[in-house]
Amino acid sequence: MTTYKGINGFAVQSVATDPSPLDEGQVWYNNATYAFKLAAATTVGTFASGGNMNTGRSFLSSAGTQTATLGFGGNTTPDGQMNNTESYNGSAWTAVSALNTGRRMLGGAGTQTAALAFGGFIDAPAPVPGAQNITESWNGSSWTNLPGTMPEPANLFASFGTQTSALAAADAAPPGVTTQLWNGSTWTTSPGNVNTGRFDLAGCGSQTAGLIFGGFTPPAGPPFTTSASSESWNGSTWTATPSLNTARRSIAGAGTQTLAVAFGGDTPPTFTGATELWNGSSWTTNPNSLSTSRGGLSGAGNQTSAIAFGGYNSPPFASTATEEFTGPGAPVTRTITTS
Repeated sequence: MTTYKGINGFAVQSVATDPSPLDEGQVWYNNATYAFKLAAATTVGTFASGGNMNTGRSFLSSAGTQTATLGFGGNTTPDGQMNNTESYNGSAWTAVSALNTGRRMLGGAGTQTAALAFGGFIDAPAPVPGAQNITESWNGSSWTNLPGTMPEPANLFASFGTQTSALAAADAAPPGVTTQLWNGSTWTTSPGNVNTGRFDLAGCGSQTAGLIFGGFTPPAGPPFTTSASSESWNGSTWTATPSLNTARRSIAGAGTQTLAVAFGGDTPPTFTGATELWNGSSWTTNPNSLSTSRGGLSGAGNQTSAIAFGGYNSPPFASTATEEFTGPGAPVTRTITTS
C-alpha cells in the first residue's frame, strides 16, 4: 500500500500547535485538536478583523508589515491634526511616543523600528499652518526632528520606501506632478514628473521601483474628478500603466511595483471597500472587499499579507477599524476531513 512516507520520504509530523510559517502542500497532525491539517493556497484575497486602534483617526500614515506596523498622525474631525503614534504586533495596537509635530495627510516610509514621517498639513492657529515640509525619523522608541526639509511643502501625496531612501509623489499643490526624493539626509526634487497630476492617492514599492494609483485630479477644490490612473516608477521616470477598475480618492494600498493591493477610498459622496490586485501589468478586482467601506485609511505590508486601518465613512472622521488581508497564493491552514 502506498504511504505518505513512501511518496514524500518522511512521515506526517505530530505537533501540539500548527506550524508557522506555512509551506503550500505541508501536512501535519495536531495532537491537541486531534486533527490532520494541510497548508493550502488561497485562491482569492480575504479580509479578517484585527485589533482596533486605541485612537481612531483618518488621513494618517504608516510603515512596516501586517504583523509589525507603525501608524502615526491623522485627524479625528474634518480639520485639525494629531501626533498620536501606535504600534501593531499582529493582534493589538499599543500607544507609543508621539510625533514631535502633529499633522494629517502626511507621508510615511520604512519599518516599525526604523520609520520616516514627512510633509503633511497643519491647521491654523499653528505657528506654521498649511502644507508642511518637515521630516522626522523613528528609532523604535521615539521620533527625532531631522534638518532635511522637502523642497516643496506637501500633503495628500503618495509615499513609500525606507527610512534612508524614500519618495513622495504628487500632492495637493497644483498641478500635482512633483516627485521628491530622500537620501537619508536631504530631499531633492526629481526631474521625473508624474504624468497625471493629482492628489489624495496611494503608492507602494521602493525609491527605484514604485507604483502610484487613484486620487483626485486638480484643481484642489470642487468639482473634483476622481482618478483611476496608475503609474510605474523606475527611479527616474513615471510610465502610465493600465488603470484601476474603480476610480477613487483617499485610497490605500501595499506591496511592490509588480505585486500590489489597493483598497478602500471614495468617490464623493460614496465610500467603497473595493479591493484590487496588481500583477505588474493589470489590475484585477478581488471578490472580497473591506468589511468597513472607508476613505482616508492607511495600509502596510505586501500583496499576500497586508493591513488596512483607520479612515472614515462619516463623522467624527475617526475609525479604529483594523482589517488584515491575506492575498491569493498565501498558504492557509485547512483541516482534513473525511466528509
